[in-house]
Amino acid sequence: MYGKTTRHIGSLVMLLLLICATACTPHSPLTAKTPLTVLGALEASGMPDASEAHVIISRGKHSIEEKVPVTNNSFTAAFEVPVGEWTVIVLLVDDEGMVLFQSKPQKTQITLAGPQFMELVLRPADSKVHVTINVDNYVFKHEAMRARIHFNDEIYEVTRSDSTTPLKKTIELTPGSYEFKVELYTESFRVGDRLGSGIWEVVHVSEKEELFIEWSPVTEALHITGRVEVLLPGPENVELTDMPHGVLLSWDPIPHDEVTGYFVLAQTSRLNRFQLLNTIATEEPSFLHVFESDAPSEITYIVAAVSTGGLVGYYSDPQTWSP
Repeated sequence: MYGKTTRHIGSLVMLLLLICATACTPHSPLTAKTPLTVLGALEASGMPDASEAHVIISRGKHSIEEKVPVTNNSFTAAFEVPVGEWTVIVLLVDDEGMVLFQSKPQKTQITLAGPQFMELVLRPADSKVHVTINVDNYVFKHEAMRARIHFNDEIYEVTRSDSTTPLKKTIELTPGSYEFKVELYTESFRVGDRLGSGIWEVVHVSEKEELFIEWSPVTEALHITGRVEVLLPGPENVELTDMPHGVLLSWDPIPHDEVTGYFVLAQTSRLNRFQLLNTIATEEPSFLHVFESDAPSEITYIVAAVSTGGLVGYYSDPQTWSP
């Protein structure tokens, strides 16, 4: 009995050793790692309030974050990073956790070639810009449902569901000077639904600033005056006189202050419309029609006065000439 128990215990020990040999033996990870050191430094007067650096290394939805102190305006952070391409960004914060400086996202390729060092250039942290579009006094205030806000080449869109909802947008921008404009649209951002092209302005965004911009559409006053203009009567007593190589037309002038001249039209066949003989109205109550070739067998003439507004009046009674 004792011998059997000993054999059973020995078998169990061997089984445990076998399991440990297969499951507990150290093996290489799925992704190898390599050291990465991130360095940063500021000018002596660059950021005296920065107390901590947040170094963030990310790829897709995975990220690694390390918080290190800022000493004498410099910091160092070391990582063991899986092989592959990663994006690195650094934020410098003060004692209250407010971001003061930040780096632009920078990509790095981690390989097994050995330790890697990365030194980043930091810039002032983004400032918040609050843009409010005021259309209370705009003629299309109920139609303006969309807006495009331009800061240099970047475009930020804002929409609203009804005309009582404010058009507002909060944007984070790097401190600096920007060319700024706003374009208003109706039910879509198609060109045909744009209410105006917008006017470019210059906006300055300071460091550690929360800027509020209230923008209103630029409009100009339009004054419209009008008067009623009636058709001028047709000239009377149109006479035709034979001339060498042509016909001289004369008529009674129309006694009206709005008359600036007269047009003469001719028709050589009733199958055709009347053709204008003078593209510039004649001021005198006469006109010489010179034939460019042989005289036609018959020509019918009419005369009409033209007003200061360019309105052509009634035609005179047709007069027919034949050689």
